[in-house]
Amino acid sequence: MALNIPPLIMQFIENPTETGVLLLPFHYPRKEEWREFQSGFRYHGITLEDLTSTKEGKWQPGWHVIALNGMDDPFFIDLNEETSGFPVYYALHGAGRWDAIALDFNIVSFALFLEQMEKAGKDKTACLQLVELSTDTRNPFWMELHTTIQEWDDEEAESTEIDPALLRYGKLVITGAGPNKVKVAKYLMKIWNIGPQEALARLTQQDVPVADGFLLHLQKYIDGLQELGATVAWSDKEIF
Repeated sequence: MALNIPPLIMQFIENPTETGVLLLPFHYPRKEEWREFQSGFRYHGITLEDLTSTKEGKWQPGWHVIALNGMDDPFFIDLNEETSGFPVYYALHGAGRWDAIALDFNIVSFALFLEQMEKAGKDKTACLQLVELSTDTRNPFWMELHTTIQEWDDEEAESTEIDPALLRYGKLVITGAGPNKVKVAKYLMKIWNIGPQEALARLTQQDVPVADGFLLHLQKYIDGLQELGATVAWSDKEIF
């Protein structure tokens, strides 16, 4: 059954703001991509296993990703908090657990903050003032953002543009394990969070799906697999 996306969330994802700051939202789901965008958070992208749980450190049942930053870290809301205007949360990925950091914005005020950051552009002073006036810089996320902006210099301010080709969304597939099958299996174990025997078994299949997502974020897997001698392809069978 398709999820009925609440109007406030629809307004946020259908009016994306890209500030050019990698720590802030960089990728937004389109309405038709809403379920796929939850891959790796609400469900396993390969096995489709439900990853939600009420246990501490797990992805909670009400959580839904509304954007990813340039490092693939999620910004999300809890669908059970509609009466509060959907407070926005952030978490680091790759830590082995999910620890939600409340950003002290609801989804509407967060969108307004992002619009102001977009207008400020690469004006270091304006961006610092905006963060200082709008947020609590003792909050770990806002502290990191504030520190990042402080470290900007003129050259860095001009170097954050990303090749649009890297923003393609699709699926990464292994077309051949190559001569180092055991090493490739060990590499995939970390991605899939499975044991060695299951990883080796999957590599006996043809066109083994690795993960789906933005090419910008999957490039590290492409590079790692190719270094081990494996051959890979994108979902449209374009070989990298």
